[in-house]
Amino acid sequence: MTVQLLRRLIVIAVITIAVALTVVGMVRGFSTTLLVAGIAASVAVAVTIYLLVPSTTDDEVEIELAMKRLGGGESADKVRLVAIGELADLKHAFNEMSKSVGDRLKAITAERNRMDLVLAHVADAIFMINKHGEITHHNEAAVKMFNLGPKPNGRSFMEAVRNHELDDLLKKCLADGKRQDGTVDIRASRRHFGVTVTPLKNEPGAVMVVRDLTELKRLEKVRRDFVANISHELRTPVASLKLLAETLKDGALADPAVSADFLNRIAIEADKMGQLVEELGELSRIESGEAPLDKGPLDIGGVMHSVVERLRPQAERAELTISVEPALNLPLIKADAGRIEQVLMNLVHNSIKFTPPGGQVTLAAAARDKGIEVTIRDTGVGIAYDDLPRIFERFYKADKARSAGGTGLGLAIAKHIVQAHGGQIRAESEPGQGTAFHFTLPG
Repeated sequence: MTVQLLRRLIVIAVITIAVALTVVGMVRGFSTTLLVAGIAASVAVAVTIYLLVPSTTDDEVEIELAMKRLGGGESADKVRLVAIGELADLKHAFNEMSKSVGDRLKAITAERNRMDLVLAHVADAIFMINKHGEITHHNEAAVKMFNLGPKPNGRSFMEAVRNHELDDLLKKCLADGKRQDGTVDIRASRRHFGVTVTPLKNEPGAVMVVRDLTELKRLEKVRRDFVANISHELRTPVASLKLLAETLKDGALADPAVSADFLNRIAIEADKMGQLVEELGELSRIESGEAPLDKGPLDIGGVMHSVVERLRPQAERAELTISVEPALNLPLIKADAGRIEQVLMNLVHNSIKFTPPGGQVTLAAAARDKGIEVTIRDTGVGIAYDDLPRIFERFYKADKARSAGGTGLGLAIAKHIVQAHGGQIRAESEPGQGTAFHFTLPG
């Protein structure tokens, strides 16, 4: 029996009793005052009982408010009902439902946070796009890779990324509902991308993943150039050795003067190959850290003067002027004297080799906030702008004018020695205006 029904029965019972008392009173001739008092007392009792009976409307309102709070996004932990009264079972069921919803929301939130964390640390650009070609989600890598403007979500993919080739792959995926793979090259910025566009399973739209292949392409080119360069460096002495040997075999060996000249040439070519192998091994040891540095207090000015004196005969044969600019108050640095001398020898030798007669090679050093900076400046043929970023790669030779002699490893060795000391090396050049090599060493 519900409370509402109980209330109705009480009212009916009171009315029935009042009517019965009135009829009986009139038939028996009771006092009118007594009848009115009896009826009034019955009504008062009925009203009292009616008000004392708990109302189900209050429980319903409580449940309704709780559902609105839950639907409004309030935490399920805070939306709890006291399971007593007529609707206690319903309140208990509501609490169970609220707990279940809360647990699921927590699980979904945790999963979403993990996914956001993964996407934030992925190097690939990731876009989620709806059926209208509008971005609905993206990660931080996408912002950096394509320099997306403010609030890219909600904008069309083409408007945000501004690349027709990527947009064409997206449109094809959305139209066909099939995965699309491709590569996109942007010539203006010399960047290369690998692209995969996959349709969503349970809703119209697609996910696009873009991988920046620029560095990988560069390394592939470096590897190809390395193989080509080392083949070239070995081909010339090997061909010379073969020719000299065949000439000797064909009769030149009988001529003492010719045979002596040829044997001397064979020795020179063998020395070149030996130097190449030695420098390759040395470069490998420096790169791998297998050639530890023997650091100690170093006067860089003294090393510079020593290198200049060692290479002065070579500079004079090339009709060049070589000098060291005076520097004051240069601090002592902690470095491997032998290795730093090797850096200076390689850089100065490079300047002498590519500076025409009458030119000048100058060494200078200056104190910096956290060490020193050394500069080797020449008035040589210079280096093309496109070649500058690659001149410290092994075997890289900018042009034919700079490819005469040497193994092509000197600048690479200099770079790795400087970096092993914690310094940096760079080059500045204008074609036809000379070149300046700068390297820093920490104090």
